[in-house]
Amino acid sequence: MLYGKLNCKGVVRFDFIFNDGGLHFLEVNTVPGLTEASIVPKMAKTYGLTLQQLFSMLVEEAMA
Repeated sequence: MLYGKLNCKGVVRFDFIFNDGGLHFLEVNTVPGLTEASIVPKMAKTYGLTLQQLFSMLVEEAMA
């Protein structure tokens, strides 16, 4: 998994582009957006989590 191979921690976003040449990895965004239109808050909401709950989980994981 790319997340593990790159030794990522916490929440990151992987950016890719798809064109006639196939799928291409662009970058790892280590500070993804947190506005209502951003992916991370939408994903948390989909899983039934508030941002406060998500951040609490991330802090607990970092301290473990």
